Amino acid sequence: MNSIIKFISTIKNEYANFEMPFLNKQLQRMLINKPYKGLTILHNTPFTKETILKLEILYVGGANLTVTSPSFMEVNTDLVQAFIKAGGRWKQLNEITNETFDFHLDCAAELMDRNPPKIGTVEITGTGTNKYESIKTNYPIISVDKSKIKNLEGVLGTGEAFVRAFETLSNEDISDKKFMVFGYGKVGKGIAHYLKLKTKNILVIDKIPQNVEKAKLAGFESYLSDNKSKIENLASEMFAIVTATGIKDVISNNFNSDYFKGSYLVNMGGEDEFGFSFKTEDVMCEKRPINFFIEKPTLMRYLDPVFYAHNLGIDLLLYANLSNELHSFPKFISEEVVNDWVSIFNENINI
Repeated sequence: MNSIIKFISTIKNEYANFEMPFLNKQLQRMLINKPYKGLTILHNTPFTKETILKLEILYVGGANLTVTSPSFMEVNTDLVQAFIKAGGRWKQLNEITNETFDFHLDCAAELMDRNPPKIGTVEITGTGTNKYESIKTNYPIISVDKSKIKNLEGVLGTGEAFVRAFETLSNEDISDKKFMVFGYGKVGKGIAHYLKLKTKNILVIDKIPQNVEKAKLAGFESYLSDNKSKIENLASEMFAIVTATGIKDVISNNFNSDYFKGSYLVNMGGEDEFGFSFKTEDVMCEKRPINFFIEKPTLMRYLDPVFYAHNLGIDLLLYANLSNELHSFPKFISEEVVNDWVSIFNENINI
């Protein structure tokens, strides 16, 4: 245990302490109480340096951890090897077959088809929440995505990261360029609003009328996704087209791909949203979210409260006596966390 904590400490030195107030608060409780002693946890979120700081809480709390990473990102092999060398238990997602754990801390519901957890699952994404919500389980699931906390990462964090990643990877000046964003949920909303700092030429497409109206009220040209011919014609004029719907094959199933192939294409969902009509090389980063291909996929200040909530889900599953279905992360906790975050970072969360 000492070697893995020492390894985490070296990574922690790369981050400003004030950027992670909630994980620091959680760590102090772990040092005193060791509340996860003896519990087995399968941890599946994108394996980055930021995630390793999240794991510190679980290790110090006494948990027995097995760590993996979702299929939609390519892990840094050097980071994985350093983690293993320090004593971390790492497995590829496809290597996890017959083991059973007390808890799953999941991302995009990629652990849904593994042996069910003995106590429950905490899901961090909207894609995964939709999947868990569509099935019957013999264990409870808590969705962090169904909380205001997730807005800090999903809207603000991912929006900022998208623009930073796109400029870095494309090496393009995006000033006044035309962007089309499919989906005006948490991720799409954040992308559109951060793009607005660079260009006014942003179109939003959504299948939900209320989301289309919200986008229009925010100043974006917006259309319902069933307006096929209009969208196809507009798509052919775009500099870049971004998907953030959470729906697999959404473009291939609804539109003629020929109208899309002259633009930069970016999939920001956990699923392949462009789908079967598009080759892997047609879409940036082989159809994977582009923020995971830069040094800091999401800034720590946006991840900190979400990671805190993801870890805290363990306590809720242990003590809340939840029924075997999907539950939203408690509203009273999320509102307190968001209010505290705003008071610390003084950032506008109105979007």
